[in-house]
Amino acid sequence: MNPQKIEFQRYRDFGQIINATFEFLRENFKQLAKAVIYLVGPFVLLTGIFGGLYQKDLFSFTSTVKSLSEFGIAFGLYIFFAILTSLVLVSTVYSYILLYLKRQDDIPIEVDEVWLMVKSKTLKILLFSIGYGLVTVFATVLLIIPGIYVSVALMIIYIVGLNEDKGFFDSMSRSFYLVKNKWWFTFGLLIVLSLIQGFLGFLFQVPQYIAMFVIAFNSVDGNGTDSITEIILIVTTIISTLNFIFYAISLVGIAFHYFSLVEQKEAKGLLDKIEAI
Repeated sequence: MNPQKIEFQRYRDFGQIINATFEFLRENFKQLAKAVIYLVGPFVLLTGIFGGLYQKDLFSFTSTVKSLSEFGIAFGLYIFFAILTSLVLVSTVYSYILLYLKRQDDIPIEVDEVWLMVKSKTLKILLFSIGYGLVTVFATVLLIIPGIYVSVALMIIYIVGLNEDKGFFDSMSRSFYLVKNKWWFTFGLLIVLSLIQGFLGFLFQVPQYIAMFVIAFNSVDGNGTDSITEIILIVTTIISTLNFIFYAISLVGIAFHYFSLVEQKEAKGLLDKIEAI
C-alpha cells in the first residue's frame, strides 16, 4: 500500500470518481484481489460448476428424457450460489474499504482482517438486499418510473448502512437524502461503471459462448453432448463466472460517490480537517 492514502471523504466530479475508482483498485489490487480470491472465490467456483451443469442439462434436455424437477435442480443451485456470491463480494469489498479508512499505518490489509469483518457484515448485507428488492419491486408494481428511481437512489444503501452503522430504514432514508438532486448524476455514473464492468466481464464469457456454439452445432447434427464437451462447457462456465469479480469496480465507484455526496451536503471531511488543526 502506498504511503499516500487515497482520500475518500472529499467532493469529486464525475471524472474524478471514475479516476479515483481505478486508482484505488490499482494501488490495492494485490491485497483486495487476495481477499476476493480467498473469500469470494469458493462461491464463484460453485456458481460456475452448477451453471455449467445447468447449461449441460439445457442442451441435453431435448435429446434426453428428463423430469422438470431434475432439470431445475442445477438451475436452482446456480441461482442460489450466484446470489450468495454477490452478497459475499459486496461484503468483502466494503469491508476492505472500511478497514482501509480506519488504517493509520502502511501495513497491508490481510485476508483474516477482512474475513473477521465479512463475518459480521454479511447478514446485514443479506437483510439489506431483501429489503432493497422488496422496496424496488413494490415501487415498480405501483409504476415503472418510481421503481427505476428507487433502485438507483438505493444503490448507496450498503455503504451507508455499513459506514454509518445504520439499520435498513434509516439507511434507506439517508440514501434518498444524499441522492436528492443528484439522481441523474448517480444514474449516469452507474451506467458508465456498468459499461466498463460489462466490457471487462465479456472477455471472460467469450470461451463459454464458443463452447455453447460448438455444442449447439453438434446437437443439430444429432451428435448430442458427449462427456468431453460437457466438461468443456462446465470449465468455460466457471471461467465466465469470474466476471462476477468485476462487480467490484461498481462497488468501489459507488463508495467514492457516497463519500462525495456526504461531502457536498455536509462537508464532513472539511470539518474533520478543521477539528484536527
